[in-house]
Amino acid sequence: MQPSAKPEAAVRLNEEKLGHALVSRGMITREEFDQCRGDDGDDSATALLNRLVKSGFLTIHQARRANKELADLMSQQIPGYDLLDKLGQGAMGLVWKARQVSMNRLVAIKVLKPKLAADPEFLKRFTREAHVAAKLSHNNVVQAIDVGSAGKIHYFVMEYVEGTTIKQEIEKGKIYDEKEAVEIVLQITQALAHASRRKLIHRDIKPANIIITAEGVAKLADLGLARDTTDEAAVKAEKGMTTGTPYYISPEQIQTRDDIDSRADIYSLGATFYHMVTGQPPFPGNKVEAILQAHLKKELTPPDHLNTGLSSGLGEVVECMMAKDRSQRYATPDDLIIDLECLLNGDPPKLARQRLEASSLADLQHGEEDEEDARTSRQDSVPLIWVLGLAGVLALSLVGNLILLMR
Repeated sequence: MQPSAKPEAAVRLNEEKLGHALVSRGMITREEFDQCRGDDGDDSATALLNRLVKSGFLTIHQARRANKELADLMSQQIPGYDLLDKLGQGAMGLVWKARQVSMNRLVAIKVLKPKLAADPEFLKRFTREAHVAAKLSHNNVVQAIDVGSAGKIHYFVMEYVEGTTIKQEIEKGKIYDEKEAVEIVLQITQALAHASRRKLIHRDIKPANIIITAEGVAKLADLGLARDTTDEAAVKAEKGMTTGTPYYISPEQIQTRDDIDSRADIYSLGATFYHMVTGQPPFPGNKVEAILQAHLKKELTPPDHLNTGLSSGLGEVVECMMAKDRSQRYATPDDLIIDLECLLNGDPPKLARQRLEASSLADLQHGEEDEEDARTSRQDSVPLIWVLGLAGVLALSLVGNLILLMR
């Protein structure tokens, strides 16, 4: 293959720079680039492109286009970072494992897709995610490091966390035992408490957004839907929009309420907790609309009914977290922490038990009032019968007297 004529400015460009540019665009992987490095001293751009085509990592068309766009490609480097491996791909862009040269440490870099970068709304959302993340500094939250742009590349640099997500573990068939699950949920709740004190809500708590490190530290990731509860402009812009993931979304998010608070995150964490210890989401199914309706109306099967190895205390905590009426949930993450620590200590959950007892007392009181009303109604009906009977007798007597008088 022979790419089209080389632009004069592109002659003898360092293959390392071009390789990074191609990797950052997602055209090749770091491994493919390493396999095609020049070993004959020719580090020109065209030589690298030729080797990539020969190895089958690029098509002729891609190589020719890259050769024509060398100037743009070289302007799209991320200053100060060496891209290493592709970690994953989401709806908004690619995530790369990279090395921050100045600090000689590994980081993760999210690169916004070029098509989305051309949309001002997506670009605004991307930047907002980084700014929201920067407000959080907690051991159980993936830390934000930097955000910026280089040429047409828009990137967000964050802490690199080596581990697996809860979603990956569940997909392998894992059902968490009670102690491990409670410890993980407690760590994420502490992250939510940190966020709540800063008036921030995540709005997309789910197994895919919780990473567990080799040391057992739980990290809350992906703040793409996070919002400052005091940001009136964002509330207004999102009015009527449903944000969240169907299996774990709170009822108030489904209803598109504009006063969402940390109790929505507590609900979603409860749904994640449920999935961890039972092996299935609270409301399984394949149809999104049916799942959303279940969150709104269907009664929750307690997790300890599905997994009988769980304590009733855990069931009470999950039910309190996932109460459809948010006024019946834990009011704050700090309240939830109290009950999770009770479970770890082998004690019954204090606040969930109090709510359950208060609810039972209210139902009992309501039942007694209904019975009292019925008894009163029966008692009141007896004198009424006597009054009606007496009235009938008097009426007959009056009629009889009138007849006698007329005679």
